[in-house]
Amino acid sequence: MGRDLYYTIPQFFERSLTNHTKVASWRRIDHPADDNDFLYIVHRVNGLSDIVVHASDAYSYTLTDYYQKPRQLVQGSFVYIARPEASYDWSIVEVAQQDRISIGKFGAIMGALYVDQHWNFVPKERREEN
Repeated sequence: MGRDLYYTIPQFFERSLTNHTKVASWRRIDHPADDNDFLYIVHRVNGLSDIVVHASDAYSYTLTDYYQKPRQLVQGSFVYIARPEASYDWSIVEVAQQDRISIGKFGAIMGALYVDQHWNFVPKERREEN
């Protein structure tokens, strides 16, 4: 894990957060000199809880990646699989749900921002009709 994302990926994500109707504000919480990850805190509107987001640069997000996640990811956080071509094992979702952490790609996080208990949200990418 690290900061190996093409520069347009964080730019696109940040612009999307700025324009999302459920996002009051957001900011980066990683430190370029100390952290190897893209980390954000997203403050939501209407009493929805804040979400710590880790934008993962993994090509294939594994259970090992999950267990080595940044220490800032606690209950209520989201692991954003940021590379459009990346994949993740859906069985990891069940492990993360027990920790009340969500995992998913761009559409998953954009949808989860509407939901208070977002770790229970089933995004389109994981619905049976796909």
